[in-house]
Amino acid sequence: MRLLVGIDDTDSVDSDHGTGRVSRDLGAALADRHDVAWVGSVRQQFLVDPRVPYTTHNSAACLWFEVDEPPGEALVEAIVEDAGAYLGEVMADVADPGLCVADAAEVPEAVTAFGRRAQAEVVTKDAAYETAAAAGVFLDEYGGTGDGVIGALGSVGLTAAGDRGRFIAYGSIRDYGPEVAVDRLRADGIRVVDGAGADVAAGTVNTHDWVRPQLRDGQPTLPVEPDGDRLRPANLD
Repeated sequence: MRLLVGIDDTDSVDSDHGTGRVSRDLGAALADRHDVAWVGSVRQQFLVDPRVPYTTHNSAACLWFEVDEPPGEALVEAIVEDAGAYLGEVMADVADPGLCVADAAEVPEAVTAFGRRAQAEVVTKDAAYETAAAAGVFLDEYGGTGDGVIGALGSVGLTAAGDRGRFIAYGSIRDYGPEVAVDRLRADGIRVVDGAGADVAAGTVNTHDWVRPQLRDGQPTLPVEPDGDRLRPANLD
């Protein structure tokens, strides 16, 4: 069972931490305090447009937790309380943080559709709240304009669908070093595929110090391409 926690707009240009760093710290903290296993964090990209206020890239993060049984109301409320308190502590003075918490199995298509809209067009905070209310999904703001609720809700919708975004935290992806065997990646739960989407069963990947699997078909998936007599992540750029 999956519990998703979407966060957005926690930082500023001058912050020493971005939303990605906040998601990693928050994931570890929530796993320590509750009966949940933090799987990783997925970055979701939204529309970059002069009409949309954002810090650097207009991306949000969705934390992915595994639970032994469908997350009940008590667990969701506890996660909301702790995550909200954490955002209040770490948010930049000019940030506009938003938080969304949902059982992945209960996220309807309307929430995913909202996330896809936010990737292609300007959407409003009111529309986010209306979508969340109709879906029965927790959504709230924690300071500033509260516009971070847009990315928080959208990141949960896209991550629940399992076909967009990339992992900014998952297992040992930040610790592989300059090279990693395909066997190691597969053992760590990362599917490795070539340009045609076919599984790659063996080889060595030159990481170039950047391994960020994509979320595809509901699982971490690393596309690779030739790099001399080895391979390299195809999404380096």
